[in-house]
Amino acid sequence: LEQESGFFFNMKHFEDQVQAGEWDEVERYLGGFTKVEDNRYSMKIFFEIRKQKYLEALD
Repeated sequence: LEQESGFFFNMKHFEDQVQAGEWDEVERYLGGFTKVEDNRYSMKIFFEIRKQKYLEALD
Protein backbone atom coordinates (compact mmCIF):
# COMPACT_ATOMS: atom_id res chain seq x y z
CA LEU A 1 0.00 0.00 0.00
CA GLU A 2 2.86 2.37 0.84
CA GLN A 3 4.43 1.77 -2.51
CA GLU A 4 1.15 2.19 -4.40
CA SER A 5 -0.02 5.31 -2.59
CA GLY A 6 3.30 7.02 -1.98
CA PHE A 7 2.28 7.60 1.64
CA PHE A 8 4.37 6.45 4.58
CA PHE A 9 3.02 6.36 8.12
CA ASN A 10 6.04 6.95 10.33
CA MET A 11 5.13 4.96 13.42
CA LYS A 12 8.28 6.09 15.26
CA HIS A 13 7.36 9.75 14.74
CA PHE A 14 3.79 9.04 15.86
CA GLU A 15 4.96 7.17 18.98
CA ASP A 16 7.45 9.91 19.86
CA GLN A 17 4.73 12.56 19.65
CA VAL A 18 2.36 10.47 21.77
CA GLN A 19 5.02 9.87 24.42
CA ALA A 20 5.86 13.58 24.46
CA GLY A 21 2.19 14.46 24.92
CA GLU A 22 2.15 16.54 21.73
CA TRP A 23 -1.56 15.88 21.20
CA ASP A 24 -2.16 18.60 18.60
CA GLU A 25 0.71 17.24 16.50
CA VAL A 26 -0.56 13.67 16.99
CA GLU A 27 -4.00 14.68 15.69
CA ARG A 28 -2.54 16.69 12.82
CA TYR A 29 -0.26 13.84 11.72
CA LEU A 30 -2.96 11.20 12.01
CA GLY A 31 -5.39 13.50 10.21
CA GLY A 32 -3.16 13.32 7.16
CA PHE A 33 -4.03 9.63 6.86
CA THR A 34 -7.58 9.34 8.18
CA LYS A 35 -10.42 11.55 9.32
CA VAL A 36 -12.62 11.08 12.38
CA GLU A 37 -15.64 10.35 10.22
CA ASP A 38 -13.89 7.82 7.93
CA ASN A 39 -14.80 4.76 10.00
CA ARG A 40 -15.37 3.59 13.55
CA TYR A 41 -11.69 2.76 14.07
CA SER A 42 -10.67 6.29 13.17
CA MET A 43 -13.37 7.65 15.44
CA LYS A 44 -12.10 5.48 18.31
CA ILE A 45 -8.45 6.51 17.98
CA PHE A 46 -9.28 10.21 17.71
CA PHE A 47 -11.56 9.82 20.74
CA GLU A 48 -8.75 8.22 22.76
CA ILE A 49 -6.28 10.94 21.73
CA ARG A 50 -8.71 13.69 22.72
CA LYS A 51 -9.59 11.92 25.96
CA GLN A 52 -5.92 11.73 26.93
CA LYS A 53 -5.41 15.38 25.96
CA TYR A 54 -8.36 16.35 28.18
CA LEU A 55 -7.18 14.21 31.11
CA GLU A 56 -3.70 15.71 30.97
CA ALA A 57 -5.20 19.21 30.87
CA LEU A 58 -6.96 18.46 34.16
CA ASP A 59 -3.65 17.80 35.95
